[in-house]
Amino acid sequence: MYVDALAAGIIGMILVILFLIIPKIGFSIFQKLFYQQRYHTATNLISVLSWLHPFDSWLEKSKLTYSLALAKDGKLEQSLKILKTSKKEHYYAKILTFYVQGDWKNGLNWMTSHIPAHILFNEPDLLIYYLRALGETGNLNKLLKLLEKTELFLERNGSYLQVYLVRMYALAFCGQVLQVRQLLQVPLKKLPNSVQQFWLVTAQMVAGKKAYSYQNLSEIFTEKNLILKKAIDWRLDHPQIEPEKILEQESYRIINRIKLEVDQEFYPRIFSFQKHRKAYATYLLIGINLAFFGIQIETGGSENLQRLYQLGALVPEAVLAGQWWRVITANFLHFGLLHLLTNMFSLYVLGRFVEKIIGFFRYIFIYLFSGIGSMSIYTALSLQAKQQNYILMGASAAIMGLLGALFIIFVKEWFQTKSRITAKRIQLILFTIGLQFTFDYFVPHISISSHFWGLVLGLVSSIFLVGKVGR
Repeated sequence: MYVDALAAGIIGMILVILFLIIPKIGFSIFQKLFYQQRYHTATNLISVLSWLHPFDSWLEKSKLTYSLALAKDGKLEQSLKILKTSKKEHYYAKILTFYVQGDWKNGLNWMTSHIPAHILFNEPDLLIYYLRALGETGNLNKLLKLLEKTELFLERNGSYLQVYLVRMYALAFCGQVLQVRQLLQVPLKKLPNSVQQFWLVTAQMVAGKKAYSYQNLSEIFTEKNLILKKAIDWRLDHPQIEPEKILEQESYRIINRIKLEVDQEFYPRIFSFQKHRKAYATYLLIGINLAFFGIQIETGGSENLQRLYQLGALVPEAVLAGQWWRVITANFLHFGLLHLLTNMFSLYVLGRFVEKIIGFFRYIFIYLFSGIGSMSIYTALSLQAKQQNYILMGASAAIMGLLGALFIIFVKEWFQTKSRITAKRIQLILFTIGLQFTFDYFVPHISISSHFWGLVLGLVSSIFLVGKVGR
């Protein structure tokens, strides 16, 4: 019976890997290859994946991707022939016939008249081509309004590449060269160099650098990519509309919001005035913790409670008896290697970020104030409740104080900018705090009280110590 159960478990695991995990990972790789315009490799990959998922949509995607590979190689007639033989209800194939020919006006007209709204706005791939067609034909106000309307949909149902791609379209067609460059340098850096140059030149043309931009476009002509050549032909034959002549007030609000979020996400203002700062305080604190742990190991006290007590672990009765230094030393002692490593990893990741924002001295103050303060409050509460024989140690309360500081930093940032990126960061911090206390509740020998007071003291001290972020 045990053997049968084991065999069934192994078979089930193999099936899950084959039919769920591999296709999911494979499709993610396919999307990256697709946007890198490595169409031949993407075609081969999706063909293999279609064996595991022999559905019409996957088989059709393989055929459409191969048509793009042909078009890119200059075999336009063969490409169009494949696209024409695609299923009549496959809107994506029809859109690609306009895309490979660089015919955005007719493409937009066809999408508007043939694709029902409930399909267009529920298919990320279709929506991306529609938004680009709006930009290519100068419908900037509609592009921006639809982008704001559909951003959340793309974030939930598409990929991060698609979200950044449509943002780049909007920024390029509105002449925002700096933000286009930022997107191309970070989230869209895997796009082919020629494609990156094409979009940067587009933004420059709109921004008024036409002579310089035309020269750059002519240089891209040397690329052996017929799809790109058609896009360049369209760009040269259809000069972009000057945004300031047509953008409505609401459109300006949307484009400014996108610019701000791109700046925050990839070149955060909170670092712009302090890039020279190094995380010396974080490294110092990690060094002190490691030194204490070395003393523990040397004296045989890494998990020896008696030795930890002698080294300065927190025991409320001992503090009451006059050994006040324990509220300090307990912050640098750890019970075992795993306890040390988890806390030092958290301090390394979180501490460097906070220190670069608020500086050395304020960072040290918040860390010590949170750690020592939480140990002191824990001592007072334990003595009041007459809880005896409790021993406490670790840097986690001080680290929770840093988490509270980061929360205050982003809250102040949000009040200045009302940015969605900052709002998401605040939500992530709240989720992390909730997860930490949930973990504390179910795991024995962890002090929820010290973590809670460390967080509170970090919040309170940061309210007064953290000024306007980025100013």
